[in-house]
Amino acid sequence: MYNVRISGIFRLCIVLSIISLFVGCGGGGGGSAATGSSPTITNFTPTSGNVGDTVTITGTNFSTTWADNTVSFNGTAAVVYSCTSTRIVTAVPERATTGPIEVTVVGNSVTSLTAFTAAVTLPASAGYYSDGTKDIPCYWTRTLRTDLSGDGTHDAYASSIDVSNSTIYTAGYYSDGTKGIPCYWTGTLRTDLSGDGIHDGYANSITVSGSTVYTAGYYSDGTKDVPRYWTGTTHTDLPGDGTHWAHASSITVSGGTVYTAGSYSDGTKDIPCYWTGTTRTDLPGDGTHDGYANSIAVSGGTVYTAGYYSDGTKDIPCYWTGTIRTDLPGDGTHDGYASSIAVSGGTVYTAGYYSDGTKDIPCYWTGTLRTDLPGDGIHSAQASSIAVSGNTVYTAGSYSDGVKDIPCYWTGTTRTDLVGDGTHDAQVYSVF
Repeated sequence: MYNVRISGIFRLCIVLSIISLFVGCGGGGGGSAATGSSPTITNFTPTSGNVGDTVTITGTNFSTTWADNTVSFNGTAAVVYSCTSTRIVTAVPERATTGPIEVTVVGNSVTSLTAFTAAVTLPASAGYYSDGTKDIPCYWTRTLRTDLSGDGTHDAYASSIDVSNSTIYTAGYYSDGTKGIPCYWTGTLRTDLSGDGIHDGYANSITVSGSTVYTAGYYSDGTKDVPRYWTGTTHTDLPGDGTHWAHASSITVSGGTVYTAGSYSDGTKDIPCYWTGTTRTDLPGDGTHDGYANSIAVSGGTVYTAGYYSDGTKDIPCYWTGTIRTDLPGDGTHDGYASSIAVSGGTVYTAGYYSDGTKDIPCYWTGTLRTDLPGDGIHSAQASSIAVSGNTVYTAGSYSDGVKDIPCYWTGTTRTDLVGDGTHDAQVYSVF
Protein backbone atom coordinates (compact mmCIF):
# COMPACT_ATOMS: atom_id res chain seq x y z
CA MET A 1 0.00 0.00 0.00
CA TYR A 2 2.04 2.80 -1.29
CA ASN A 3 1.56 6.29 -2.51
CA VAL A 4 3.10 8.89 -4.61
CA ARG A 5 1.94 12.39 -5.23
CA ILE A 6 1.66 14.21 -8.49
CA SER A 7 3.05 17.70 -8.29
CA GLY A 8 0.79 20.35 -6.79
CA ILE A 9 2.17 22.79 -9.38
CA PHE A 10 -0.56 21.64 -11.78
CA ARG A 11 -3.21 22.91 -9.41
CA LEU A 12 -1.23 26.12 -8.86
CA CYS A 13 -0.90 26.61 -12.63
CA ILE A 14 -4.68 26.50 -13.08
CA VAL A 15 -5.31 29.12 -10.40
CA LEU A 16 -2.57 31.43 -11.57
CA SER A 17 -3.54 31.06 -15.22
CA ILE A 18 -7.08 32.20 -14.37
CA ILE A 19 -5.75 35.13 -12.37
CA SER A 20 -3.43 36.07 -15.22
CA LEU A 21 -6.35 36.29 -17.63
CA PHE A 22 -7.67 39.14 -15.52
CA VAL A 23 -4.48 40.70 -14.24
CA GLY A 24 -1.99 40.04 -17.02
CA CYS A 25 1.70 40.79 -16.80
CA GLY A 26 1.89 44.51 -16.61
CA GLY A 27 4.42 46.58 -18.45
CA GLY A 28 1.83 47.83 -20.95
CA GLY A 29 1.16 46.24 -24.31
CA GLY A 30 2.04 42.79 -25.58
CA GLY A 31 5.09 41.38 -27.18
CA SER A 32 8.78 41.22 -26.36
CA ALA A 33 10.80 44.25 -25.39
CA ALA A 34 13.00 43.49 -28.35
CA THR A 35 11.22 41.09 -30.68
CA GLY A 36 13.50 38.25 -31.74
CA SER A 37 16.26 39.27 -29.33
CA SER A 38 17.64 36.67 -26.93
CA PRO A 39 16.85 37.25 -23.27
CA THR A 40 19.56 37.72 -20.66
CA ILE A 41 19.60 37.08 -16.91
CA THR A 42 21.59 39.56 -14.86
CA ASN A 43 20.39 38.55 -11.41
CA PHE A 44 17.80 36.70 -9.38
CA THR A 45 16.77 37.15 -5.75
CA PRO A 46 16.73 35.40 -3.40
CA THR A 47 19.41 32.90 -4.41
CA SER A 48 17.94 30.13 -2.25
CA GLY A 49 14.54 29.31 -0.84
CA ASN A 50 11.66 27.01 -0.15
CA VAL A 51 8.94 25.67 -2.40
CA GLY A 52 6.44 28.49 -2.94
CA ASP A 53 8.90 31.31 -2.21
CA THR A 54 8.75 34.27 -4.59
CA VAL A 55 11.81 34.74 -6.84
CA THR A 56 12.43 37.87 -8.91
CA ILE A 57 14.53 37.50 -12.06
CA THR A 58 16.04 40.60 -13.62
CA GLY A 59 17.48 40.83 -17.10
CA THR A 60 16.67 42.05 -20.57
CA ASN A 61 14.47 41.14 -23.53
CA PHE A 62 11.74 39.43 -21.51
CA SER A 63 8.27 39.52 -23.00
CA THR A 64 5.56 41.70 -21.48
CA THR A 65 3.05 38.98 -22.42
CA TRP A 66 3.12 36.42 -19.61
CA ALA A 67 2.39 33.42 -21.88
CA ASP A 68 5.51 34.15 -23.95
CA ASN A 69 7.80 33.62 -20.93
CA THR A 70 8.57 30.21 -19.45
CA VAL A 71 10.74 29.68 -16.39
CA SER A 72 12.27 26.52 -14.95
CA PHE A 73 14.36 25.75 -11.88
CA ASN A 74 16.91 23.08 -12.81
CA GLY A 75 14.46 21.71 -15.35
CA THR A 76 11.31 21.93 -13.20
CA ALA A 77 8.69 24.27 -14.66
CA ALA A 78 7.61 27.27 -12.61
CA VAL A 79 4.69 29.67 -12.87
CA VAL A 80 5.13 33.27 -14.05
CA TYR A 81 3.25 35.65 -11.74
CA SER A 82 4.07 38.91 -13.51
CA CYS A 83 6.52 40.26 -16.04
CA THR A 84 7.97 43.35 -17.68
CA SER A 85 10.67 43.56 -20.31
CA THR A 86 13.32 43.53 -17.56
CA ARG A 87 11.74 41.59 -14.70
CA ILE A 88 9.93 38.28 -14.14
CA VAL A 89 8.32 37.36 -10.83
CA THR A 90 7.93 33.63 -10.30
CA ALA A 91 7.92 31.11 -7.42
CA VAL A 92 9.97 28.05 -6.50
CA PRO A 93 7.98 25.10 -7.88
CA GLU A 94 7.31 21.84 -6.11
CA ARG A 95 10.03 19.26 -6.78
CA ALA A 96 12.57 22.02 -7.52
CA THR A 97 16.16 20.90 -7.06
CA THR A 98 19.35 22.93 -6.77
CA GLY A 99 20.52 24.16 -10.16
CA PRO A 100 20.35 27.00 -12.68
CA ILE A 101 17.27 29.01 -13.61
CA GLU A 102 16.30 29.02 -17.27
CA VAL A 103 14.13 31.63 -18.97
CA THR A 104 12.70 31.03 -22.44
CA VAL A 105 11.06 33.84 -24.42
CA VAL A 106 9.29 32.73 -27.60
CA GLY A 107 11.83 29.96 -28.22
CA ASN A 108 14.94 31.92 -27.18
CA SER A 109 16.48 30.62 -23.96
CA VAL A 110 19.05 31.76 -21.43
CA THR A 111 20.39 29.93 -18.38
CA SER A 112 21.67 31.65 -15.26
CA LEU A 113 25.39 31.45 -14.60
CA THR A 114 24.79 30.64 -10.93
CA ALA A 115 22.56 28.04 -9.30
CA PHE A 116 19.45 28.57 -7.25
CA THR A 117 19.70 26.54 -4.04
CA ALA A 118 16.55 24.59 -3.21
CA ALA A 119 15.95 24.21 0.54
CA VAL A 120 15.01 20.51 0.47
CA THR A 121 17.26 18.17 -1.43
CA LEU A 122 15.20 15.86 -3.62
CA PRO A 123 14.30 13.14 -4.17
CA ALA A 124 12.94 12.52 -0.69
CA SER A 125 11.82 9.02 0.26
CA ALA A 126 10.24 7.31 3.26
CA GLY A 127 10.39 3.84 4.74
CA TYR A 128 12.07 2.04 7.58
CA TYR A 129 15.11 0.07 8.64
CA SER A 130 15.71 -2.59 11.27
CA ASP A 131 18.35 -2.24 13.97
CA GLY A 132 18.05 -5.94 14.79
CA THR A 133 15.57 -5.46 17.63
CA LYS A 134 12.90 -3.22 16.09
CA ASP A 135 11.93 -1.52 12.84
CA ILE A 136 12.57 2.24 12.83
CA PRO A 137 10.64 4.71 10.63
CA CYS A 138 12.72 7.20 8.68
CA TYR A 139 12.97 9.39 5.63
CA TRP A 140 15.89 10.11 3.34
CA THR A 141 16.74 13.31 1.43
CA ARG A 142 18.87 11.92 -1.35
CA THR A 143 20.96 9.53 0.77
CA LEU A 144 20.82 11.36 4.13
CA ARG A 145 18.66 9.45 6.62
CA THR A 146 16.52 11.09 9.31
CA ASP A 147 14.98 8.80 11.93
CA LEU A 148 11.41 9.28 13.12
CA SER A 149 9.92 8.48 16.51
CA GLY A 150 7.65 5.62 17.47
CA ASP A 151 7.38 4.68 21.13
CA GLY A 152 11.10 3.87 21.23
CA THR A 153 10.58 0.19 21.96
CA HIS A 154 8.35 -1.36 19.31
CA ASP A 155 8.22 -1.45 15.51
CA ALA A 156 7.23 1.59 13.49
CA TYR A 157 7.05 2.39 9.77
CA ALA A 158 6.85 5.42 7.48
CA SER A 159 4.64 4.53 4.51
CA SER A 160 4.32 7.79 2.55
CA ILE A 161 6.02 11.16 2.05
CA ASP A 162 5.12 14.62 0.81
CA VAL A 163 7.04 17.90 0.74
CA SER A 164 5.29 21.26 1.07
CA ASN A 165 6.89 24.67 1.63
CA SER A 166 10.18 22.85 2.24
CA THR A 167 8.73 20.87 5.13
CA ILE A 168 8.81 17.09 4.92
CA TYR A 169 5.64 15.25 5.94
CA THR A 170 5.51 11.48 6.40
CA ALA A 171 2.70 9.12 7.37
CA GLY A 172 2.76 5.66 8.87
CA TYR A 173 2.18 3.94 12.17
CA TYR A 174 3.89 2.60 15.25
CA SER A 175 3.15 -0.11 17.77
CA ASP A 176 2.72 0.59 21.47
CA GLY A 177 3.03 -3.13 22.20
CA THR A 178 -0.70 -3.81 22.07
CA LYS A 179 -1.89 -2.14 18.87
CA GLY A 180 -0.79 -0.23 15.80
CA ILE A 181 -1.32 3.53 16.07
CA PRO A 182 -1.71 5.62 12.89
CA CYS A 183 0.27 8.85 12.79
CA TYR A 184 2.03 11.43 10.67
CA TRP A 185 5.22 13.36 11.21
CA THR A 186 5.79 17.05 10.42
CA GLY A 187 9.54 17.01 10.08
CA THR A 188 10.26 14.75 13.06
CA LEU A 189 7.30 15.85 15.20
CA ARG A 190 4.79 13.01 15.49
CA THR A 191 1.01 13.55 15.50
CA ASP A 192 -1.10 10.52 16.47
CA LEU A 193 -4.31 9.85 14.58
CA SER A 194 -7.50 8.26 15.82
CA GLY A 195 -8.63 4.69 15.39
CA ASP A 196 -11.19 3.25 17.78
CA GLY A 197 -8.71 3.49 20.65
CA ILE A 198 -8.54 -0.26 21.20
CA HIS A 199 -7.63 -1.97 17.94
CA ASP A 200 -5.00 -1.51 15.23
CA GLY A 201 -4.91 1.52 12.95
CA TYR A 202 -2.64 2.41 10.04
CA ALA A 203 -1.89 5.53 7.98
CA ASN A 204 -0.80 4.52 4.48
CA SER A 205 -0.64 7.80 2.56
CA ILE A 206 -0.19 11.54 3.04
CA THR A 207 -0.67 14.72 1.05
CA VAL A 208 -0.56 18.40 1.97
CA SER A 209 -2.89 20.94 0.35
CA GLY A 210 -2.46 24.55 1.39
CA SER A 211 -1.55 24.26 5.05
CA THR A 212 -3.75 21.22 5.73
CA VAL A 213 -2.38 17.71 6.15
CA TYR A 214 -4.46 14.83 4.79
CA THR A 215 -3.74 11.19 5.53
CA ALA A 216 -5.49 7.97 4.54
CA GLY A 217 -5.52 4.45 5.95
CA TYR A 218 -7.77 2.28 8.02
CA TYR A 219 -8.52 1.03 11.51
CA SER A 220 -10.10 -2.07 13.00
CA ASP A 221 -13.34 -1.83 14.96
CA GLY A 222 -12.81 -5.33 16.31
CA THR A 223 -14.87 -7.05 13.64
CA LYS A 224 -13.61 -5.53 10.39
CA ASP A 225 -11.14 -3.01 8.99
CA VAL A 226 -12.73 0.38 8.21
CA PRO A 227 -11.19 2.77 5.62
CA ARG A 228 -10.70 6.33 6.80
CA TYR A 229 -9.02 9.58 5.91
CA TRP A 230 -7.99 12.30 8.31
CA THR A 231 -8.12 16.06 7.69
CA GLY A 232 -5.55 17.14 10.20
CA THR A 233 -6.65 14.89 13.06
CA THR A 234 -10.37 14.89 12.17
CA HIS A 235 -11.43 11.57 10.70
CA THR A 236 -13.88 10.71 7.93
CA ASP A 237 -14.87 7.07 7.47
CA LEU A 238 -15.34 5.70 3.96
CA PRO A 239 -17.93 3.13 2.85
CA GLY A 240 -17.12 -0.44 1.89
CA ASP A 241 -20.01 -2.89 1.84
CA GLY A 242 -20.67 -2.26 5.53
CA THR A 243 -19.96 -5.84 6.59
CA HIS A 244 -16.52 -6.85 5.40
CA TRP A 245 -13.07 -5.28 5.55
CA ALA A 246 -11.99 -2.29 3.48
CA HIS A 247 -8.74 -0.30 3.23
CA ALA A 248 -7.75 3.16 1.98
CA SER A 249 -4.28 2.98 0.44
CA SER A 250 -3.67 6.39 -1.15
CA ILE A 251 -4.87 9.98 -0.98
CA THR A 252 -4.68 13.17 -3.03
CA VAL A 253 -6.50 16.51 -2.98
CA SER A 254 -7.51 18.37 -6.14
CA GLY A 255 -9.65 21.49 -6.35
CA GLY A 256 -10.51 21.18 -2.67
CA THR A 257 -11.88 17.65 -3.11
CA VAL A 258 -10.36 14.68 -1.32
CA TYR A 259 -9.75 11.55 -3.39
CA THR A 260 -8.73 8.22 -1.88
CA ALA A 261 -8.07 4.82 -3.42
CA GLY A 262 -8.21 1.35 -1.95
CA SER A 263 -10.30 -1.79 -1.95
CA TYR A 264 -13.05 -3.56 -0.07
CA SER A 265 -14.39 -7.09 0.25
CA ASP A 266 -17.93 -8.10 -0.67
CA GLY A 267 -17.47 -11.44 1.09
CA THR A 268 -16.50 -13.33 -2.05
CA LYS A 269 -13.82 -11.15 -3.63
CA ASP A 270 -11.83 -7.97 -3.05
CA ILE A 271 -12.92 -5.03 -5.21
CA PRO A 272 -10.68 -2.09 -6.22
CA CYS A 273 -12.23 1.34 -5.83
CA TYR A 274 -11.70 5.03 -5.24
CA TRP A 275 -13.68 7.54 -3.23
CA THR A 276 -14.51 11.12 -4.27
CA GLY A 277 -15.10 12.59 -0.86
CA THR A 278 -17.13 9.71 0.60
CA THR A 279 -18.71 8.55 -2.67
CA ARG A 280 -17.29 5.20 -3.75
CA THR A 281 -16.57 4.31 -7.38
CA ASP A 282 -15.82 0.65 -8.06
CA LEU A 283 -13.12 -0.26 -10.58
CA PRO A 284 -13.25 -3.27 -12.89
CA GLY A 285 -11.05 -6.32 -12.53
CA ASP A 286 -12.18 -9.50 -14.27
CA GLY A 287 -15.45 -9.49 -12.33
CA THR A 288 -14.74 -12.76 -10.54
CA HIS A 289 -11.42 -12.53 -8.75
CA ASP A 290 -9.68 -10.13 -6.38
CA GLY A 291 -8.49 -6.67 -7.39
CA TYR A 292 -6.79 -3.82 -5.56
CA ALA A 293 -6.19 -0.08 -6.12
CA ASN A 294 -2.91 0.98 -4.50
CA SER A 295 -2.37 4.57 -5.66
CA ILE A 296 -4.31 7.58 -6.92
CA ALA A 297 -3.58 10.77 -8.85
CA VAL A 298 -5.80 13.48 -10.32
CA SER A 299 -4.77 15.42 -13.42
CA GLY A 300 -6.95 17.78 -15.44
CA GLY A 301 -10.04 16.65 -13.54
CA THR A 302 -9.45 13.00 -14.42
CA VAL A 303 -8.91 10.39 -11.71
CA TYR A 304 -6.11 7.88 -12.28
CA THR A 305 -5.58 4.83 -10.07
CA ALA A 306 -3.06 1.99 -10.19
CA GLY A 307 -3.10 -1.52 -8.82
CA TYR A 308 -3.72 -5.04 -10.02
CA TYR A 309 -6.32 -7.75 -10.41
CA SER A 310 -6.33 -11.53 -10.66
CA ASP A 311 -7.56 -13.44 -13.69
CA GLY A 312 -7.61 -16.66 -11.68
CA THR A 313 -4.15 -17.78 -12.74
CA LYS A 314 -1.99 -14.70 -12.14
CA ASP A 315 -2.10 -11.14 -10.85
CA ILE A 316 -2.08 -8.52 -13.63
CA PRO A 317 -0.76 -4.97 -13.10
CA CYS A 318 -2.97 -2.20 -14.42
CA TYR A 319 -4.10 1.38 -14.11
CA TRP A 320 -7.51 2.93 -14.49
CA THR A 321 -8.34 6.22 -16.24
CA GLY A 322 -11.60 6.99 -14.54
CA THR A 323 -13.07 3.49 -14.65
CA ILE A 324 -11.36 2.40 -17.89
CA ARG A 325 -8.75 -0.25 -17.16
CA THR A 326 -5.41 -0.44 -18.99
CA ASP A 327 -3.41 -3.61 -18.41
CA LEU A 328 0.37 -3.39 -18.07
CA PRO A 329 2.82 -5.99 -19.33
CA GLY A 330 4.82 -8.27 -17.06
CA ASP A 331 6.26 -11.44 -18.56
CA GLY A 332 2.80 -12.64 -19.57
CA THR A 333 2.92 -15.76 -17.39
CA HIS A 334 3.63 -14.76 -13.81
CA ASP A 335 2.30 -12.24 -11.30
CA GLY A 336 2.76 -8.49 -11.72
CA TYR A 337 1.79 -5.53 -9.58
CA ALA A 338 1.42 -1.76 -10.03
CA SER A 339 2.10 0.00 -6.74
CA SER A 340 2.15 3.70 -7.62
CA ILE A 341 1.00 6.20 -10.25
CA ALA A 342 1.96 9.69 -11.39
CA VAL A 343 0.79 11.82 -14.30
CA SER A 344 3.09 14.37 -15.95
CA GLY A 345 2.61 16.22 -19.21
CA GLY A 346 -0.40 14.07 -20.04
CA THR A 347 1.61 10.85 -19.74
CA VAL A 348 0.75 8.18 -17.18
CA TYR A 349 3.65 6.66 -15.24
CA THR A 350 3.26 3.64 -12.99
CA ALA A 351 5.75 1.69 -10.88
CA GLY A 352 5.74 -1.83 -9.55
CA TYR A 353 7.25 -5.19 -10.28
CA TYR A 354 6.64 -8.51 -11.98
CA SER A 355 7.89 -12.05 -11.55
CA ASP A 356 9.89 -13.88 -14.20
CA GLY A 357 9.29 -17.18 -12.41
CA THR A 358 12.50 -17.06 -10.39
CA LYS A 359 12.57 -13.54 -8.94
CA ASP A 360 10.64 -10.28 -8.77
CA ILE A 361 11.88 -7.57 -11.14
CA PRO A 362 11.26 -3.89 -10.36
CA CYS A 363 10.04 -1.73 -13.21
CA TYR A 364 8.09 1.31 -14.24
CA TRP A 365 5.77 1.81 -17.15
CA THR A 366 5.54 4.93 -19.35
CA GLY A 367 2.03 4.47 -20.63
CA THR A 368 2.23 0.73 -21.29
CA LEU A 369 5.95 0.65 -22.16
CA ARG A 370 7.84 -1.22 -19.45
CA THR A 371 11.32 -0.23 -18.26
CA ASP A 372 13.07 -2.75 -16.01
CA LEU A 373 15.16 -1.50 -13.10
CA PRO A 374 18.33 -3.10 -11.73
CA GLY A 375 18.54 -4.94 -8.43
CA ASP A 376 21.49 -7.25 -7.88
CA GLY A 377 20.46 -9.36 -10.89
CA ILE A 378 19.95 -12.52 -8.84
CA HIS A 379 17.47 -11.83 -6.08
CA SER A 380 14.05 -10.23 -5.94
CA ALA A 381 13.47 -6.48 -6.01
CA GLN A 382 10.39 -4.27 -6.01
CA ALA A 383 9.57 -0.70 -7.01
CA SER A 384 7.03 0.75 -4.59
CA SER A 385 6.64 4.39 -5.65
CA ILE A 386 7.12 6.78 -8.56
CA ALA A 387 7.51 10.53 -9.06
CA VAL A 388 8.28 12.57 -12.17
CA SER A 389 10.19 15.85 -12.23
CA GLY A 390 10.66 17.52 -15.58
CA ASN A 391 11.76 14.69 -17.85
CA THR A 392 13.27 12.62 -15.03
CA VAL A 393 11.52 9.58 -13.59
CA TYR A 394 12.26 8.66 -9.98
CA THR A 395 11.23 5.31 -8.56
CA ALA A 396 11.91 3.91 -5.12
CA GLY A 397 11.81 0.50 -3.50
CA SER A 398 14.21 -2.16 -2.36
CA TYR A 399 16.18 -5.15 -3.53
CA SER A 400 17.63 -8.21 -1.84
CA ASP A 401 21.33 -9.03 -1.90
CA GLY A 402 20.57 -12.52 -0.62
CA VAL A 403 21.14 -11.56 3.00
CA LYS A 404 19.04 -8.43 3.56
CA ASP A 405 16.71 -6.03 1.81
CA ILE A 406 18.41 -2.81 0.74
CA PRO A 407 16.44 0.44 0.29
CA CYS A 408 17.11 2.36 -2.91
CA TYR A 409 15.80 4.77 -5.47
CA TRP A 410 16.35 4.88 -9.21
CA THR A 411 16.92 8.02 -11.28
CA GLY A 412 15.83 6.76 -14.65
CA THR A 413 17.47 3.34 -14.48
CA THR A 414 20.44 4.36 -12.29
CA ARG A 415 20.14 2.87 -8.82
CA THR A 416 21.19 4.75 -5.66
CA ASP A 417 21.36 2.69 -2.48
CA LEU A 418 20.18 4.19 0.80
CA VAL A 419 21.50 3.57 4.29
CA GLY A 420 19.84 1.50 6.98
CA ASP A 421 22.05 0.09 9.71
CA GLY A 422 24.10 -1.84 7.12
CA THR A 423 23.24 -5.24 8.53
CA HIS A 424 19.48 -5.67 8.67
CA ASP A 425 16.53 -5.21 6.34
CA ALA A 426 15.41 -1.79 5.20
CA GLN A 427 12.83 -0.68 2.61
CA VAL A 428 11.55 2.43 0.88
CA TYR A 429 7.79 2.73 0.40
CA SER A 430 7.37 6.23 -1.05
CA VAL A 431 9.28 8.84 -3.05
CA PHE A 432 8.72 12.53 -3.70
